[in-house]
Amino acid sequence: MEKIVVPVNSCGRQKKLRDMLQHLVFMALATGIALFLQLCNQAPDFSIKNHYFRPEIGSLLVSTVIIFILLIGIWVLISQIWAKKSLLNYKESLALDFPTYAPIGFLFLAPLVLTHYLTREDILERLGLFAFAAAAAVLYLKIVRMGQANQTGKANWSVYLDIFLAWPLRRRIIILTFIALLLTNSGVQIMTSQGKSFGGDEPHYLLIAHSLVKDGDLDLANNYQNADFKAYMPPQVSQLQPHTAPAKKKGVAYSFHSPGIAILLLPFYALGLLLGKSMLIFLVRFGMSLIGAFFGIQIYLFAREAWNRERLALGLWAVVTLSAPVFFYPTHIYTELVVAAFGLFVFRRLRSAGTLNARNLTLIGFLLASFIWFHALKYVFIQAPLFLYALLNVWKSSEAKNRFGRLAAFFIPAGLCFAAYFYLQYAIYGSFNPTAVSFQGAMNGRQTMGFLKSLLTGIPFRLRWETLAGYFLDQRDGLFLYAPVYIFAFLGVIAMLRAKSKDVGWLLFIASPYILISAFLTQRTGYAPQARPLVPVIWVLAIFIGGFIAENGKRLYRILFNSAVGLSLLFTWLLCRNPFALYQETTFGITERAGALFVILSNLHFYLPNRLPSFIKIDAGRWTPNIVWIMALVLFIGAYFFVRGHELKLSFAGHGAVISVLLAGFFAMYVFFPRPVLKSPQIVALPTGETWAFYPFSRVARMGEPGNFTLFQDDRDYIFFFATQNPVAKLDVGFGSSFGVYDIQLLIADDPVFAATTRREVLSRTIESPPAYRWKGLNLYRISIRLDKKSDVRTAVTPYTFTLRPGR
Repeated sequence: MEKIVVPVNSCGRQKKLRDMLQHLVFMALATGIALFLQLCNQAPDFSIKNHYFRPEIGSLLVSTVIIFILLIGIWVLISQIWAKKSLLNYKESLALDFPTYAPIGFLFLAPLVLTHYLTREDILERLGLFAFAAAAAVLYLKIVRMGQANQTGKANWSVYLDIFLAWPLRRRIIILTFIALLLTNSGVQIMTSQGKSFGGDEPHYLLIAHSLVKDGDLDLANNYQNADFKAYMPPQVSQLQPHTAPAKKKGVAYSFHSPGIAILLLPFYALGLLLGKSMLIFLVRFGMSLIGAFFGIQIYLFAREAWNRERLALGLWAVVTLSAPVFFYPTHIYTELVVAAFGLFVFRRLRSAGTLNARNLTLIGFLLASFIWFHALKYVFIQAPLFLYALLNVWKSSEAKNRFGRLAAFFIPAGLCFAAYFYLQYAIYGSFNPTAVSFQGAMNGRQTMGFLKSLLTGIPFRLRWETLAGYFLDQRDGLFLYAPVYIFAFLGVIAMLRAKSKDVGWLLFIASPYILISAFLTQRTGYAPQARPLVPVIWVLAIFIGGFIAENGKRLYRILFNSAVGLSLLFTWLLCRNPFALYQETTFGITERAGALFVILSNLHFYLPNRLPSFIKIDAGRWTPNIVWIMALVLFIGAYFFVRGHELKLSFAGHGAVISVLLAGFFAMYVFFPRPVLKSPQIVALPTGETWAFYPFSRVARMGEPGNFTLFQDDRDYIFFFATQNPVAKLDVGFGSSFGVYDIQLLIADDPVFAATTRREVLSRTIESPPAYRWKGLNLYRISIRLDKKSDVRTAVTPYTFTLRPGR
């Protein structure tokens, strides 16, 4: 056979062609970035009447060249670093890193945002979100590339992790504790910058600590009367509704909260009083963050002991510590995470027979009994199973000669802890009945029987099972919607049962009574972060997640798990940036189904809460998403039995396709349409005969007669949205006050219409053909008025008037 000779210069031509193609791609991406930046630069000059994007060719060419050089430089620099830190050569690094820049091409879609224009501020927000999403997509593809290279032995990025895992255990614990404290307290600072302060039960817990430090007692009568809560509450809080229970003596006021959390934070509170208000707030938060760090370390240690896999333990620590609800309870003064931390510590020590010596049993007995100091009744259904677990473990792990000594070491401190609590309770409330520490006080026999009867027969079964479903799926406080990673706890139970884990039965035995009885009593979240009823046993669900990671060999579910982790961490960040979305009551009297976070994640044309489950306590017929989500959850768990372990392994191209679909979806949901969310329209019939729909406006603006508003605050902007069937040809605007002098400025969308000064008078203006936004077949108008007071007048007493009517 004749030998085929390949021309020597063929490879050279292919290399030149490949290099040319890569440079052309980078030039195209640079053009996309330049167009995007030029759009962002022009956006501040747009208005609803004039928002045409006009690329300036000269500056566009210059920007493109500069950005092209920067992109090439970044590509070369990253590839050089990668080559030095891995087994790849420089050419391989260049080739592998090149396609990770592809998501930048989506920036060419940016001018499409102008087809749905409302205001320039809205446009800039949407463009910022798009830039962030594109950058996140590039970073994700780089991480995927590095991970895949590492799996093929072409990289050694995990060497740094191996160095960390090779450190002594004590050093690792110190480092993890420091990271947890740093991240938790950083989250506190972010939330505080958004206006978050103590709320719900928190100020009342701290007032107990204040009384202990300043008065040396638990009598809060003088503390409420003297407004001692001003030591840590914002200046505008002038009073607190007392949280007190009937006491043994008259003229005293004892809290209906147990004092455990106040006692725990006492050193931090005392030191904070000496250092000033800012340090006081920081130190009590820091004290709680120590509890959160301790809980995270217990998760880490349990995973090491249960599965003997350091990376699994580290990953589980990170997932649990950085996702809701565990991330947020160390930033709040609540008892649930303290009980969770103590419970996990007790369980971890009890399952290891080698640690059941007298010293450890003394500590275990004391910690178990201490639950009552944090709530007189609520945690008994965790305490009882843990006491039984402790008793059986001590009995089985001890020889006959030292069995009773160990039992004594366990029961004596527990008994003393219980005795001290009930002695204190009787001394101040005059009763040994645990119900004494509640707002209604101790119940007698008849009251107790009546109360139990009402609990057993007075609540419809529908409310009981809906409460249980709501713990996991309600859009206001359900665990799975704010930390989807916990869905995999169900799969962890299955995986651990298949592996014949001895822990599963005991974990279910400990957690189930508390969850089921809480649901049976229809206990739901008040003013507290999500999933409060589940936090005391969240460690059980966390262990089941660890079981899923350890035993799962199904690639599809591992990919879904990684996606759930990413989504859970994203929600943590969003909740830090929007802290008031953490506090969404679901008890009687609440009629709003929408979860605040999911309202934020909606847009003007798509209202996400209408697609999410809701189990608030209202009788408003069937909510279809409840059925859909429950069925989807059942199918998700059921499919786990049938999916094979070797199925589905995404290539880099597969990851690229997924990220492209997600980026396109993100553009459609959060970039293409305006960000404001309008709901609950108020339909009004105007005197002229037209019907307008007004959408919720500021709480300090009230509508009396249709279209007639009274404004109760000055030096601020008011925004009004209203929709009409037909375009408004003329809009009459009335404004003024019989008292004081005010400057006003009125805008329609972002277009200034007029500025005026009113001097103890009411004026009017007529606006011809005000611009509207077409929305769901309606004409939507956005009117904003800036009100600035220029004289000595109290607007809250003599409000400003503002009227919107169709002109004639």
